[in-house]
Amino acid sequence: MKNYYFSIVTFFLVLALKAQTPNYSSTLDIELGKYNIKSKAIQNKLFKENITTAFSHVIFSNSDLASNTSAFGYTQDEEKTNVTVNGNIKLQDAIYLRLGANVTGSKSIFEFYSDGSWRNNVGLNLGLILNVGKPVTFFKGDEKKFKLNKARREIRGSEPIYNPRKYTKTSKTEIDSLKNDILIYYGGVLNVHKNVLDSLPDVKKLIEEKKYEEAYVKLDSEHKKVQNYLNSLATQSKLEKYVKDDILYNFDKENDMTYGYILKWLDLNVNLSNSTYKFSEENIEATILEAFNNQFDNEDANKLKTVISFNFNHTHNSEKLVWYYQIGLSASSSSFLESTLIDGTPKVVQNNSSEYILQDEEEQNLGRFDLIKENLKTGSLNAYGAIFFTKKKSFGFNASLSHSYLIDKPENVFFKNNFTALFGPIFRKTKDDNTSLTFGIDVGWSNSIYKSKVSNDFTGRIRLGIPFNIYSKKTEDKTKK
Repeated sequence: MKNYYFSIVTFFLVLALKAQTPNYSSTLDIELGKYNIKSKAIQNKLFKENITTAFSHVIFSNSDLASNTSAFGYTQDEEKTNVTVNGNIKLQDAIYLRLGANVTGSKSIFEFYSDGSWRNNVGLNLGLILNVGKPVTFFKGDEKKFKLNKARREIRGSEPIYNPRKYTKTSKTEIDSLKNDILIYYGGVLNVHKNVLDSLPDVKKLIEEKKYEEAYVKLDSEHKKVQNYLNSLATQSKLEKYVKDDILYNFDKENDMTYGYILKWLDLNVNLSNSTYKFSEENIEATILEAFNNQFDNEDANKLKTVISFNFNHTHNSEKLVWYYQIGLSASSSSFLESTLIDGTPKVVQNNSSEYILQDEEEQNLGRFDLIKENLKTGSLNAYGAIFFTKKKSFGFNASLSHSYLIDKPENVFFKNNFTALFGPIFRKTKDDNTSLTFGIDVGWSNSIYKSKVSNDFTGRIRLGIPFNIYSKKTEDKTKK
């Protein structure tokens, strides 16, 4: 009876071990069966790589906050110049860390911290980018081309099945020996290593053509290929990873039939900067200059500026169009001298109460001089959109809208809710299907106070981005992956 139970247990153990024994042919069949023209045209590993490339080079908005992709950015309008340098660091497949720096001045790029610049700002930006939703790429070709590629993929993957002698320990040893002998005997190895060369026709042809260096490199590649196959047979999980991330991945990468993308992501940014304000004698009313200098040392004033923003982003790159939009909100805390409503260079004057105050060039009272380091807190609702068309998707238009509102301010400091509406053409220069430079010209109304004469606020700006990358590949069709 004991022998009977022992036989049953042994039988089931053998079945279990047999079921767990890695089988290349069945594993390959399972993975090949997962390909579908509507949902899976390439391996997941390659798909993630393509999305990662696209995700780290998509169009980000061109706000003054240093929040663009890995690039140098430049913005110039009639009031200020802004320069940003930013980089994105991948933390996980869908999460990126953004690090950057920005410099803003009230004069041109060559006059930061010069005597003619009354306001300068140097800051650091820290951000987090989170991919949301399911990324999508597009398939180029038709069902006939898909089936052809599928057949070629199956043939490539089946080499260890129809050429089993090559994928053995004996073959690996023979390849090692052939590698050594080819350095000594050159063409003489054709007879000595006839058996192994019969399983390596490409190497045999190179040797016959006396291309020994190329033959050696090919042998080294074949040795690694056999070694990887043998290593994968250790466990079923290793075999599955080998089939997906080596055999099928390499074929798909060489014959990638996808292009473009649809992406959605959230970004959270914190910008901390030091604002410096300079008040030269020309900007202090002559009649109060001596008294003002006696009361204040007239050194540069420094104030921490903090900006926090949160945005939703959506971009779509297809065969003929690239479009992008962003909606978000931000909040800032800074000196009232950071207000976007200031016109020109502020001047120190004295009011009827003998208080030293600041006035802009429109003689608008901005606030008391002794409140420069107090916090003006404002918020903003923002929207930005861009679209590129033409054959190379190198020309398009963009528009930005924002509503700025007051959260809190020091007593008697000037601020009113205002809006910005800018639009204009945008151009990008491409090289090898990647953007190498983007240039834009915007016109419209900037920081216009509601219920005021907005024609006085009509303005323009230029923008430059290097690069303003839009990840793209050559396209043929629009079927989604």
